[in-house]
Amino acid sequence: MNRQHLWGLMLLTGVALYLWKSGDTTPLRSTRATGPNVLLITLDTTRADAIGPKSTPAIERMAREGARFTTAVSSAPITQPAHLGMLTGEPPYVSGVVTNGTHIGVRPTALPTALSAAGYVTSAFVSATPLTSKFGWDQGWDHFDDRLRVGLLESSKERTASHTIDAALAWLEQHSDQRFASWVHLFDPHGPYEAPGRIIDGPTEGEALALPDYWPDSHKAITDPGWFVAAYAAEVHHMDQQLERLLMALAEWGVLDDTLVIIVGDHGESLTEHGYLFDHGDHMYDVSLRVPLILRWPEHIEAGVSHDCVVSTTGVYSAVLDLTGIRGPEHTMRSQLSGVLSQGTPCVDESVLASTVTARFTDPPPIEHALRTRAVKRVVPAEGEPYCFDLSLDPNELRPSPECGADVATAMDEMLKTKRPPVPPNRDDETKEQLIELGYLE
Repeated sequence: MNRQHLWGLMLLTGVALYLWKSGDTTPLRSTRATGPNVLLITLDTTRADAIGPKSTPAIERMAREGARFTTAVSSAPITQPAHLGMLTGEPPYVSGVVTNGTHIGVRPTALPTALSAAGYVTSAFVSATPLTSKFGWDQGWDHFDDRLRVGLLESSKERTASHTIDAALAWLEQHSDQRFASWVHLFDPHGPYEAPGRIIDGPTEGEALALPDYWPDSHKAITDPGWFVAAYAAEVHHMDQQLERLLMALAEWGVLDDTLVIIVGDHGESLTEHGYLFDHGDHMYDVSLRVPLILRWPEHIEAGVSHDCVVSTTGVYSAVLDLTGIRGPEHTMRSQLSGVLSQGTPCVDESVLASTVTARFTDPPPIEHALRTRAVKRVVPAEGEPYCFDLSLDPNELRPSPECGADVATAMDEMLKTKRPPVPPNRDDETKEQLIELGYLE
């Protein structure tokens, strides 16, 4: 059986499974006649340096055929606040959503509502508990798929890329003749690293590693950090293979080149750096904040260009609205992404203010902020004195300094004047149990 026949069989199986489970057989109809389709692909727990020609050939092809931002910085090293920033343009210190397990509240200007109002037929396919309807992520979407439990062996807290892509393909095939806007979220690189077909067979001799508590005993028995680094890479590679199925289908249906494709990580992952093993969320180092950001739309975005300026992932929101010709809210924090991509505007370094919580389910939660510029990073911990890294001399952030210039401190203070009180997370037992299983709560 050749590749095309195999892909066709997999697609038909996915469509049949989707229709059988959902009973949705009537395509929605868009009212929009112009502009591109929109496909927003968010890659959970994906470091910027995890993307490459061998590890992620499908994503690399999108970069060659589009534009890449090599210094994209997330607004948070954790799933919920980082995604809300991309869908609303508001970083956590503005939105108030600073941790997983938080209901995002009513967001009338969020991307799905804006796209629907502009005539797009919209859909979303998410792969993990923090982004489910329980926390308000279904608002604004015509179709929202957060069915995480697919089979007897599947988890209720996450699903693999293959199942998420199956659901997305089934819906997109029905609506490929419409102006569609879809969000596809893939969770695979999040720990524990269990890429399909990979055997958990690392060495067990020697001292045990200080793995996060939520990792299963079979992983905790492995004593070689290199095994986990390779296992993480295998997860990223599997995610790319599944993404290739989606891109291939859009090409087969003749709509890929008429689609604005955005591929962006929500946050990164520490792979032993700073003695922090295979986790994220508690630190503001670049390994947890720098992510891939690629945009492709032939004849509208110049192909094969890399932009090295510092940009925030919150800019995805206004970039989508600008490139589709939709007028966003006046108060929106604007991004330079669309001007750089479509108008030839020079790419200028931004100052990105990221936030995270250092303890969850406390009210109010202690919050750490970090201002990332081209030259420096200033970190203001929840407790203790601020410190800085000179990124030009210390790119690996190994030598903290108490000072990095009054101008940086002043700029950070000015940005934080607009901060909103943090929204308290849900406190129900189910939410706590799910967050413990995902490693976001001890």
